[in-house]
Amino acid sequence: MRLWLKVSLVSLIVATAAVSACSLIMLTGSGRSNLDLAVQNTLTDQQVRAASWSTAMDDQIDRQYSDTAKRSLARYLIGKFADENTILLAGDDVIYNCTTIEPDRYLPISGTSQQYVIVEIDGSSILIAGSLETIEDTDYQLYAVRDITSVFTGIEEMAHRFALINLAAVVLTGAILMALVRLVLKPIDTLSRNAQSIADGIYDRRIPVRESDEVGNLADSFNRMAEAVEIRVRELRDEADRRTLLMSALTHELKTPMTGISGNAQTLLGTKMTEEEKEDSLLRIDAECKRIERLSQKMMQLIVLRQNGELTLQPASVQKLLDGIAASCAEQIRQRGLTLQVECDRDVLPMEADLLTSLLLNLIDNAGKASSPGGTIELRAHGNVISVTDHGKGIPKEELDKITQPFYMVDKSRARKAGGIGLGLALADEIARLHHAGLEFESEPGTGTIAKVVFYEDV
Repeated sequence: MRLWLKVSLVSLIVATAAVSACSLIMLTGSGRSNLDLAVQNTLTDQQVRAASWSTAMDDQIDRQYSDTAKRSLARYLIGKFADENTILLAGDDVIYNCTTIEPDRYLPISGTSQQYVIVEIDGSSILIAGSLETIEDTDYQLYAVRDITSVFTGIEEMAHRFALINLAAVVLTGAILMALVRLVLKPIDTLSRNAQSIADGIYDRRIPVRESDEVGNLADSFNRMAEAVEIRVRELRDEADRRTLLMSALTHELKTPMTGISGNAQTLLGTKMTEEEKEDSLLRIDAECKRIERLSQKMMQLIVLRQNGELTLQPASVQKLLDGIAASCAEQIRQRGLTLQVECDRDVLPMEADLLTSLLLNLIDNAGKASSPGGTIELRAHGNVISVTDHGKGIPKEELDKITQPFYMVDKSRARKAGGIGLGLALADEIARLHHAGLEFESEPGTGTIAKVVFYEDV
């Protein structure tokens, strides 16, 4: 059952109970009032007639009257003061009675106080009021009889009217309640639909908050929850994409050391070398293998580092870093027929050496791809900038802002031939960010490109 219908039914039941209770109280009070009025009028009428008749009897009766004369006088005088509902008895002797009712059967009078009773006779409600009057040692019972069936009939008719009025009020109240409750709870219905949308994966739904009541507060809380869910889902998606990127980039980054290992291995297999040269080649192979191991670990750590946002940096020699990079890419540079020039006027920088090496090797790899055989690549460290310069094809200006996007390649045909997948600069940009640095590019088509790693903090 819908919430608005439940609230409406509960409210309607409460309203019906309240209206019925009020109607019952009013009906009972009104009926009691009408009955009390009928009783009071009858008692007053009986009392007045009894007083008038007893006064007249006291004035005119004589002790010398015989019982027959007393009875005749009593009948004569009651005839003057009585109506058709008045009854006068003297013991078992009926002196005056124009009705078919025998009142002493229902109200035998004892004592001097006025008494009354209501009885059902032949389907009618009859009120009998009477008192005892003693005149010249004779006890008389004077009764007033009233048919008060109309009083009870009126109460019943009033009850029927109240029932009809209550029914109409309940129907009208129910309709108004349902409309109002549905209107008031409409934001909750909207809230339910939006919650279902979030469950279906649509996280941008919001509820307009029009009131500052409890429903409005609930809608506001829902909006804040939906926003938090949307942000969290976006973060999780970004994190998943970045993990995919980093895992794919790991394969990309293994190319450079693998090239060095392969080149040195081929040299050992196909070239006559001195023992010293063989040892040097083996040392390079060993160094590249260790770098692959370290690099794979560092790349996996980048997944966690991206989430935590911090990288432990240690001051290290920039010259040593550049020399290591030159040694790592020497075979690759040789195979491409290029020359690498290294310049350094910076002593130390805070860095994670393996990751920063990976970044710069990426830049050198891209520079090598863009260069023609016989060209020169310059690796320089100056101030807070480490740059890689080539004199190759260059990059169009409209492409510069896109080259760090994952899987984006300026020259797709050349990149595929070189085995590229468009992840190198995206990874380099991530490593630069973790070093509190950024990548900047200056390029002119046909002239070449300068790729800079700019350290923003005062290092």
